[in-house]
Amino acid sequence: MASAPTPQEPRSALSRQLVISELLDTATALFAAKGYESTTLLDIAKALGISRPGLYNYVSSKEDLLTMLVEQVSQGLADVLEQLTARADLSPTQKLRDVVALLVRQRTQHPDQFRILDRSEAVLPEPIGSEHREAKRKILREVMAVIETGIERGEFRPVDARTAALSLLGMCNWVAWWFSRGSDVEETVATVTDLAQNMLLRPGVPGPDAETTRTVEEIRTLLDRLAPRR
Repeated sequence: MASAPTPQEPRSALSRQLVISELLDTATALFAAKGYESTTLLDIAKALGISRPGLYNYVSSKEDLLTMLVEQVSQGLADVLEQLTARADLSPTQKLRDVVALLVRQRTQHPDQFRILDRSEAVLPEPIGSEHREAKRKILREVMAVIETGIERGEFRPVDARTAALSLLGMCNWVAWWFSRGSDVEETVATVTDLAQNMLLRPGVPGPDAETTRTVEEIRTLLDRLAPRR
């Protein structure tokens, strides 16, 4: 449990989930600026405005941060996508839009988290590395399943599902590298989602209308499930 808030540690009054989310954002920003090896837990604690002992309420080492990143960025996303793609009440087009919206929103809101994990992928310690790679394979399988179902139902053009899924994931992931802080997140999400739909939708097949398109609030609820549980 986190210690009671003190004047020196005002951030500890936040919920544990919010603190951990801020912790990951702060740590990954420092990793990007100073490098993983050169960043210390004391650096992270100072940037958060808490003491080093206070930081130990959440992590005991930098390796813990890598584990949390894998849990949130890859494993958490894989689990949410599995739940989403299993829904029988959504058409393949609706699922495609939801998948893209989830991916793009996460990349725009936490770009450093994705970039650091992407750069560190080859040197992740075990078993974290294996868990990360399996989560990536699961994400690819879920996106392929949506595309294959859309092709079978005549909503999507007959394309190679694996190539299309990799192209779609690449487009979404690249947002983390070019999105500028302060830019309009919703406009970016809407633009990339429309591009993904237009890439696959069969000519003459109407897209979701205003009543069937998922709301921003529903997408945010799904995204909230990606918060680390610590």
